[in-house]
Amino acid sequence: MKTFKHSGDMGDIIFSLPTIKALGGGILLLDPDGGEICPLVKWADRTRTKLNKESIDFLRPLLEYQPYIEMVDYWDGRKVDYDLDEFRKHIKYNNLADSHLAAFNLPLGNRDFRWLDFDQKWKEEAVNKPLLISRTPRYHGNFGFWEAFLGDSNHKPYEDKMAFIGHKKEHEIFEYTFGKQVPYYETPTVQSIIGAIMNCQVLVTNQGFIHSLGEGMKKGDMLTELYRVYPSVVFKRDGVMYV
Repeated sequence: MKTFKHSGDMGDIIFSLPTIKALGGGILLLDPDGGEICPLVKWADRTRTKLNKESIDFLRPLLEYQPYIEMVDYWDGRKVDYDLDEFRKHIKYNNLADSHLAAFNLPLGNRDFRWLDFDQKWKEEAVNKPLLISRTPRYHGNFGFWEAFLGDSNHKPYEDKMAFIGHKKEHEIFEYTFGKQVPYYETPTVQSIIGAIMNCQVLVTNQGFIHSLGEGMKKGDMLTELYRVYPSVVFKRDGVMYV
């Protein structure tokens, strides 16, 4: 059975899935040390990503639900058939899924199809709000969009229809930054995030892990704040808009 290895952050791993699927799937090995001994995982003053055992265990139920992934395990240094960290040699693209596909000379069209399967039961106990919001402290590019989006003409009529998901600290920073209250809902499992995305009508995020899930699901309506310095999640399809 084919083996794959990744040391990247959670969003990077999600964007590697079209490549794993196109190569026939197999066993996915994730590095709990975040690539600390991998020469490819070095930029600026960084020597590792945020990937660790906790984040691997968080992702595991979703990854192992995919029919093309036999199992997920910690990488322990063993040789693999496909080192997905090779995507870092192909970051000329404005699309991280394309970077992974290009690393193995695969057609870029593989990212145009839904690559995340999910159980409809996951939405039953998940947050159920029409407007689902997430904004991480990284990858900002359009402060004015959020000010307009949260302006009184939008915020007051729709406040009870909004939900913010992600880390609690991200929510605190969001409310502090924009001076508006948006109800926060905990999503303790990856399944609860997927369920909330299924339930919402519009997913509003910046580029980050929750955006990667929405794209992998090919969510119908997504509004995404791009990182102007390095926009890396541009997908040209119906239903998505970038600001």
